[in-house]
Amino acid sequence: MTTSVFATNLLWVLLLANWVVEWNWKEKFSQFRHNHLLQAFLIMAAVHIVWLLGTHNLSYGLFDLQKKLPLLFIPLVVLTTKPLQRKELLPVAAAYCLTVITVSFVALGRYLTIPDLPYRNLVPHISHIRFSLNVCLVVFIILYAMFRHRRPWLYAVGIAVILWFLFFLMLIHSYTAYIILVVTSVVLLIAYGRRMPRRLRRTATAALAAILLSAGALSAYYLHDYYRLRPLSTGPLPAATVNGNPYLHRHDGLIENGNYVHLYVCEKEMRQQWSKVSTYPFDSVTPTGYTVYPALLRYLGAMGYTKDSLGMTHLQPADIQAIEKGIANPVYLHPGPRKLLYVLFYEFENFRCYRSVSNFSVLQRLELWRNAWQVFLRHPLFGVGTGDVADQCRLQMEATHSPLADSGMHTHCQYLNFLLAFGLVGFLLILLPFVRAIRLERLFRSALFTALLCIVLISFISEDTLETLAGITFCALGLTILKPCNNPCTNTIP
Repeated sequence: MTTSVFATNLLWVLLLANWVVEWNWKEKFSQFRHNHLLQAFLIMAAVHIVWLLGTHNLSYGLFDLQKKLPLLFIPLVVLTTKPLQRKELLPVAAAYCLTVITVSFVALGRYLTIPDLPYRNLVPHISHIRFSLNVCLVVFIILYAMFRHRRPWLYAVGIAVILWFLFFLMLIHSYTAYIILVVTSVVLLIAYGRRMPRRLRRTATAALAAILLSAGALSAYYLHDYYRLRPLSTGPLPAATVNGNPYLHRHDGLIENGNYVHLYVCEKEMRQQWSKVSTYPFDSVTPTGYTVYPALLRYLGAMGYTKDSLGMTHLQPADIQAIEKGIANPVYLHPGPRKLLYVLFYEFENFRCYRSVSNFSVLQRLELWRNAWQVFLRHPLFGVGTGDVADQCRLQMEATHSPLADSGMHTHCQYLNFLLAFGLVGFLLILLPFVRAIRLERLFRSALFTALLCIVLISFISEDTLETLAGITFCALGLTILKPCNNPCTNTIP
């Protein structure tokens, strides 16, 4: 068990011990009997324990239980403790928002000061994906405050912070966060729009519609721009360079920035010219894992130049430095929506031409889901057990000769992870108590609880959120604190 997991679990064990010593058991039992959300969390923990009995990899199963102890401790402590009132919750929410904002600026500082730092490592001490979930929650907390208080200064500050977060999510390449923001906004507007003043509701609807239309139009424009063939890829193909060396024209159909990547290639001239403009060896590996040659090949193609000595004369010193870092497209030099979309387009181009999924985040997920589904089909009722998901997925990918067989990844989807581990029986045992709690306790009365629940459920599609300590804490602590009624008599958030 890692140090962070151990320290967090130790903290919750101490809190639980204090809870056991100080509270009246009769009172605790009464709270448990009326608290359906607490019952749902305890049933989830029980499913993990019971399904440990059928596992073959007991050591990993025990590690998984240790990692998920906060799913047991946090609800027990929070949901049987006197709930936070609004005046107590406001400073907690403000401190949380300020912390997330501060960390985002720390990440910006790392981006500006640490050369070649991968976007996955911009946010220190936490996965950039898990941090993006916190960013989404802060956005909705700010929107909630803006709609509730409707003060000009709050609108100005809130809009500025939200715009900053929208840019920040581009820095960390969080496609999931953008989907979460859009889908959750639509759900909240449909569910709670009637509670808003008519003028404010119309403004919010118009703003959301404008954002969706703008995003759709921008995506369509960049898609057309990416696949619109440039003159170099539409004319006749010469057999040789201006120096008389033969061209290699590989007709594989791979397109980047409107140019076929593997046309007009003369490796001999590229190698000779590279040695004149850079001290970085032509066959060396760049920080991104590319060797110089494929990075240079793609970079010249993306710029619309031939891959020979003539094409290389167009490279500026900044281009040379980018290629030495493994940056294979000049569009990637500048963060923004164009970069995000072009990265995605290139992933699908590689899959279309070569069926390649390695090193491509979106396509890797599709490959993992395909193999995980095959495992589920062999164990549909009771799954493979708490500790066997990773092993069974690895064996399945080895059997299908998947390029991800040695990656150490398994599902990248929390729903599939539950289905594989517990089958339909265990999955329903986990799902139905939460549905019951939401219905009986009318948890959708709280807009913030609904927003957080949407964030969690959408993240479950493309992430195994509950397989990391940061994800577990975000879900368990957030849902229990934002629960609109922590006991039969007390409301926390309207």
